[in-house]
Parts: sequence; structure tokens; C-alpha cells
Amino acid sequence: MAGQVYGTANLGGYLSQPELSRKLRFAAQPLFRFRQVAEPKEAWGRGRGDTFVFNKISNIAAAGGPLTETDPIPESNFTIARGQVTMTEYGLAVPFTGKLEALSEFDITQVIDTSLRNNMVKTLETACGTELVGTEFVAVCTGTSTVVIRTDGTPGTNVAQADLTAANTRTIVDFLRKQNVPTYDGQNYVCIASVQALAGMFADAGAGGWVDVAKYSPEYAARIMAGEIGTYYKTRFLDETGFLSNTIGNGNSHGQAVFVGGDALYEAVAVPEEIRINTPSDFNRKQSIAWYAILGFKRVWSYATDNEQHILFVTSA
Repeated sequence: MAGQVYGTANLGGYLSQPELSRKLRFAAQPLFRFRQVAEPKEAWGRGRGDTFVFNKISNIAAAGGPLTETDPIPESNFTIARGQVTMTEYGLAVPFTGKLEALSEFDITQVIDTSLRNNMVKTLETACGTELVGTEFVAVCTGTSTVVIRTDGTPGTNVAQADLTAANTRTIVDFLRKQNVPTYDGQNYVCIASVQALAGMFADAGAGGWVDVAKYSPEYAARIMAGEIGTYYKTRFLDETGFLSNTIGNGNSHGQAVFVGGDALYEAVAVPEEIRINTPSDFNRKQSIAWYAILGFKRVWSYATDNEQHILFVTSA
């Protein structure tokens, strides 16, 4: 049986040793930030299939204009496109023996519970991050003040020569605004960036206008996002350490980032993530605890079919 057992020291035996420290130390966990920008659409729930379908309304085809008094008002229409989120089962179990539970000085179920929750966060945030970086809007910082932006989902042959800077951020935000991408909160976009990508912003002497999160007004402080470190040029910046790369581009020395606008990513949930305890077997000698969920993430817009996209990925060839 794969899992936790008393007879193997590093799989359980170490939990019962003479003069054992009462402090358990868990492996350091990466900081994920993606899921908070996903928008849950309706309480989907059980018994309704694995696919959540949503409608997307285009702009009206014709523009309005001045009227001649004796002419009828011209008519036009809009089109309706559909997108869908396919929900998937996620989960992982850790089995353990009754002997380990009986002899361990620690509550083995609590140890497993903490480890499973850490794994759950990493798994679901990775699924969410993977959907975000699949956007067709891709930017490459080819210099400290030059950015190449493509709309085909690839960086092409462009190689990053710099991290995010104040100038590069302004170029990206201006592109999003020209594309009529709505802001995430009505005022600002959200940029989730790797440590290396943010280093460029911090090092940029031209980033006048940066507002550190510690200096937010009470109005803004009341809605700080997890990992938020500050704002600049209509953008809220969040740091991320678990998914985005710090080693892209020239010399493998630059970082990735994702800019997110409003109405960008949906999350559909049939079964929210939860911890489950399996029925013991072999007279309580074999036990197991797992985390489980049925859910899915999906970008709302497709530039190829909707001529609209609300997410931009900063990366490199």
C-alpha cells in the first residue's frame, strides 16, 4: 500500500521517537493568486451535468446616427455566441495504517489534512493559471521600453530582453484600453506577476506614481486582494511564486506575468473542494483521507471567434 506506514521511518515512524520535537515543520508552499480573479457564475451544483454553458452578446452590427424626419429608424442586430466550462474531477488520497495512528505521538489525520489542503491549493491554482495563460493576447518585453504584443496566442520568435518596467506596463495597459477591455474592478486591471517580473518594476526609477499597498486609502484597503503589493497606471499588482516562471527570455533571467480585466475567467463548480475520509477496511488497519472536487475554469472570450479577449500573458519565445 502506498501511503503512510509506521514501519518505514520517513513514511510515519519518525512521528514517534524519543524526545521528539513537538513542532511539525511542513515543506514551504508556493504563493498562488490566480483563483481569486475567476468569477463564479451561478451556483451550479449537483445533478446538472458536467458542462456549464454561457452566452456572449456581441455589439450591435450597425452604428446609430442622425435621423431624417420622414425616414424610418434603421434597424440592425447583434449576434449571440456560446462558450462552455467543462467540469472535471480533481483529488488526491493519502492512505495510512491503523498501527501508525495508534503509535504516532501526533494526530496523523491532522498532519495529512494539512498536507492535502496544501496539495489541493497547488492543483486547483495550477488548473486556473493554465487557463489564464492560454489567452491569445501575448506580450514580450523586448526591451525596457519596448513591447511586442501578438493576438495569436504565441510570442512568435520574440525573446524577452527585460522584465516588466513602468514603460512596458504603460504600453500593455494602453493596449488593453484600446481593445476596450474592461477593468477588473471598475478602475484597475490586475497584474499577477512572478518575483522576477516584479523586480523590473521595483528597480525602475521611472515608476513614479507607484502606490504601495501600505499607503492605500481606507476605501482601497478594505478590498485588498491576496498578494497585492501596490498599484501603478490603472493596475493592481499581485506577487505569485508557484506557477509563473522566473527564468524566461535572454539568459533565462526574466519573469512572466498575467494581466486580467473584467469578465475574463469563469469558474463552474459542481462539488466544491472538500476533505473526505474513506471507510476504514481490514478491521480499521487500513484508512485513507482525500481531497476531492468537481469544477472547471474557462476563459470567457476567444479572440479568434469573438474578436475580444480580456487576458494578456507576458512571456517569451
